Order: sequence, then C-alpha cells, then structure tokens
Amino acid sequence: MKRFAAFFLLALLLFTIESLLLPRYYQKTPTAYGFFSDDGSSVSVFVPTARKVAISVVTENQDRYEIEVFDGVRNRFITNLTAVGNMYRELELPDSGTYYFVYRGNGTARIAVGTLAMYPSRGVLKIEYLIGGTVAFVLAALLWVGVKQ
Repeated sequence: MKRFAAFFLLALLLFTIESLLLPRYYQKTPTAYGFFSDDGSSVSVFVPTARKVAISVVTENQDRYEIEVFDGVRNRFITNLTAVGNMYRELELPDSGTYYFVYRGNGTARIAVGTLAMYPSRGVLKIEYLIGGTVAFVLAALLWVGVKQ
C-alpha cells in the first residue's frame, strides 16, 4: 500500500510541475491572421489558455471602423475596438476557447492577432492549487505516520 501511495503522490507531483511548466513551451508566434472583405466579415481564433494578445489591423483607407471581439464560449461580446486607419491594440482574452473578430466598416482590412503573454485561466489555477494542496497534505500525513513508526 505504501508503494502505491508513493507512486500516486509522485504522479500527482509530476503532473503539477508539468502543468506549471507547459505554457512556457507554447509558441509565441501570431495566433491568427486573416482578411476582412466587407462589413460583417470575421476571423476566428482558438486559444488553449488565457492570454494577452496584440491586435494589428491594416486598412486601405482612412475611414472609421470597428472590430468587435466575440467570445464564442460565453456567447457575448468582450469589447468593441474603434479606430480610424491602421490600428494596434492590446487585449486580454480571459479564458480558453474560440474568439471571433468581427469587422464593422467599409472597404477591406487585414488583421493579425499575436500572443504577448500566456497564463493559466482561473479554472486551471484552481485545479492546480487543489492538486498541489492534496499532494502536500497526503505527503505530510504519510511522513507523519512514517515518523511515528
């Protein structure tokens, strides 16, 4: 039984360490890029974790336009970015899932969405803290029992 408990704790410990280090290995290259042909066209991007992104839009004219960011998981708009001409904005995508960038304007435009920083979402952090706390508690209990014997 002690061997099973030791292997189980080791597996949980390795899982916790791996999940903390894994986001460092995600690529930081552009997350998405696309082309808006007319009013109402959109570009979608899937992000595996919460992240801060840079949104760059290049247009052919100097007309006013809007980029609406829609969260496909929560079914609501996150923000509305208004600009005239070319635009560069930084935005936080709060969770994993699919996000849609909807173009509201005349003419054509190109968009690039690049990752600036990544971090685990609140749900992932809760799970990691719960597993880490459980590992610490069970390890302390096993050590306590081993010391008493």
